[in-house]
Amino acid sequence: MNSLIKKDFYTITELAKLLGISRVSVFKRVRQGSIKGQKMGYNFIIFKKDINLKKLSSIIKH
Repeated sequence: MNSLIKKDFYTITELAKLLGISRVSVFKRVRQGSIKGQKMGYNFIIFKKDINLKKLSSIIKH
């Protein structure tokens, strides 16, 4: 059922998979502010409108 709902955000796990890095790496970048995230309950979410995956991917991989 959850896969049928269109989301406007990524979880840390989803973004880590897209970028090919660990969840811990994404979490650290969110905590440092290099990836804009928002705390929601015990988790962070990253709004799709706030990130550019191509740019972010190239920065992280270099």
